[in-house]
Amino acid sequence: MLINKLVGQKVSIVSRKIQTTLFRILGIAIKDESQIIFIDTPGFSSKAKNLEQTTWNAFRESEQILFVIDGSKKKFDLSVEMLKKIHADKKISLAINKVDLIHKPMLLETAAIFNKIRSFENIFMVSALTGSGVEDIKKYFASSMPENEWLYDENEITDLSFEKYAAEITREHVYHRIHEEIPYQCTIETVDCQNQSDGSMRIEQNIYVKSIPHKTIFVGHDGQKIKSIGEAARKELSFLLEKKVHLFLRVLVNR
Repeated sequence: MLINKLVGQKVSIVSRKIQTTLFRILGIAIKDESQIIFIDTPGFSSKAKNLEQTTWNAFRESEQILFVIDGSKKKFDLSVEMLKKIHADKKISLAINKVDLIHKPMLLETAAIFNKIRSFENIFMVSALTGSGVEDIKKYFASSMPENEWLYDENEITDLSFEKYAAEITREHVYHRIHEEIPYQCTIETVDCQNQSDGSMRIEQNIYVKSIPHKTIFVGHDGQKIKSIGEAARKELSFLLEKKVHLFLRVLVNR
């Protein structure tokens, strides 16, 4: 959610489930005369070691790092472990997220834990939910941007293709409505999108699952589950695109 607040528009899906970011997502923010390129990466998780390489690659290519932690947690062992692996010469700032849920003494205690590990350019206290502290982050990175031509047009917010962006919106609503590990084992592909003569857009997507039982869960009784996923995704796409969207979903078993 933080990357969406920084950009000012939705570029990354939001879910209560962990590890919903499966690849690097570029978000483009503008502050005053500066264009800031944020790279949102998969978070570190003991259950998703295969995604860590994506994050380390992003660390290496970035000029600075904004290391985001969930301040409402009681243990930070994995975050501490990963922070120690980042090269000491790398400029890094710490963002303690969810400050709206934390009492100030605990917040200061958390900051002290990480301050013992290394020095930071800045420590930001933020809430991705309320937006508190987000402008402080943008102001700092805008002031530290090297003078150069902007890399993207001012209206661009991400480097995702439209097809991938639309698939991500549907994937978010899959996470909201399909439980356990099943959402992590499916892929969503936008196979066709066409503007219609009435100004609306027709989007067709395939949801690929691993087995017939998984397909049965996705479809639901009398097709109600996939219908609810499609309806929610369609409404959000219509809102984001500011036009009527006709969304058609098919659930297919990978062969």
